Amino acid sequence: MRAPMLVILPHAHRSEDFDLDPEVMSGLWRMEERHFWHAARNHWIERALDRHGVKPPARVLEVGCGSGAVACALQKRGFKVVGIDTADVLVRKAHERCPDATFVAGEVQQLDPTLGPFDAVGFFDVLEHLDDPVSLVRAALVHAKPGALVVVTVPALMSLFSVVDELSGHKRRYEPGELPGTLAEAGVVDVEEHGMFRLLRPLLRARRGQTVAPDDLESRRRIMLDDARIPAFPVNALLRVACSLEAHLGFSFSKNKSGPTLLAVGRTPARA
Repeated sequence: MRAPMLVILPHAHRSEDFDLDPEVMSGLWRMEERHFWHAARNHWIERALDRHGVKPPARVLEVGCGSGAVACALQKRGFKVVGIDTADVLVRKAHERCPDATFVAGEVQQLDPTLGPFDAVGFFDVLEHLDDPVSLVRAALVHAKPGALVVVTVPALMSLFSVVDELSGHKRRYEPGELPGTLAEAGVVDVEEHGMFRLLRPLLRARRGQTVAPDDLESRRRIMLDDARIPAFPVNALLRVACSLEAHLGFSFSKNKSGPTLLAVGRTPARA
């Protein structure tokens, strides 16, 4: 892999939500750095890589890396990370946070083949934004080694779908069993699914709130800012510990279980 760098390729980013609103982005960045959910999700992802034999300094490609919340955590753990996203402003933020990783603004089809091949490919809360997730997964796997690990997280359970999902550009929340089917269609084999954040399901149901977004921009912006609010210190710290312990101690028991977030792990086909 070449030296760490920032690459901006000619491409078009299409967004139907407020992910590029400056105030909302600032709230998101604070959330990524301090909120228990992001810390715990990183723990689940790291646990999945470790349990399936992908350890530092393995090469990891993160597709839809956003502003680098996962990529930077993996880079700090010793992985060699390349992150790609179509939103230039988010990619620049990711590189600012983690200059030791390589970040590319562009489509995965444009990715320089010399940056790979990769030992693992990740899609972390990305596929729910797409009408055709299979095509993206197939395009990314071109850059993976034979037998490479594929790790995916998505929001789950349509019963939890809320206005925040709509304003975040989510097309759906996945039901158990749907994600393995999507990955299998894209050519991923030996897929297993885990239910994450099962401890949070009662809390999420209680705060589900409205399911239809208001028309005015200010109300929509306020909803997104409220969702990015960091819980008070004792609550945030306790939930971070509880959710991280769930990942560390309960990873095996989460297999084929339902949860507000689903994690799937599979592999690209090995060479014949």
